[in-house]
Amino acid sequence: MKITKLGHSCVLVETEDRVGLFDAGGWSDRNLIGAVKHVDRIVYTHEHPDHFDIKILGSLLVRFPEAHVVCNQEIKKIIIDAGIDTTTREETNCTRKFLSPHEDLPVPRTTPPTENGYHFKDIFTHPGDSQSFTKTKKVLAMPFIGPWGKTGDSIAKVIELKPEYVLPIHDWHYTDEAKQWLQNLLETVLSQYDIKVLPNNNGQVIEIR
Repeated sequence: MKITKLGHSCVLVETEDRVGLFDAGGWSDRNLIGAVKHVDRIVYTHEHPDHFDIKILGSLLVRFPEAHVVCNQEIKKIIIDAGIDTTTREETNCTRKFLSPHEDLPVPRTTPPTENGYHFKDIFTHPGDSQSFTKTKKVLAMPFIGPWGKTGDSIAKVIELKPEYVLPIHDWHYTDEAKQWLQNLLETVLSQYDIKVLPNNNGQVIEIR
């Protein structure tokens, strides 16, 4: 399996028979998304614009018209209202949803959006903007930075669930220096639990056997 972070929470996951692209939103690296060669599943955890961008989706479907979109009903409605004709499902055989609620937002009178987490090919897990899920596969893409949660709580969740690998995501907010600081912190803490931290460099292809 190959994993490539394409900026913020956007992750490309390639297996022998399926390629999934997760949360290609407005804070992703559009150049890296534009360089993707093939996609079978375009997956969205929730409708926040840093995770879902209708223009990016439209451009992907022009290039990969056979791709299925996996998302919730709220995103499906946005796609339909935009006049985009595509196959939309809440889950497929290779992309299974699980309970992963979006954390409460630190903004008065604001309700968090409906959110699903997704397991891909029974190997990779993307929880969206959640620290409250209870399941993971071998590789976990984990948000450690966000206005809705503490880094320490995310670390505690990873230690609780014990994936073999963790990929830091949701880090558009951080400078390169801050990303390296976080990487060093995670490696120091999680190595004590035999959890390997994958490099959070955008565009770097990571092979996992």
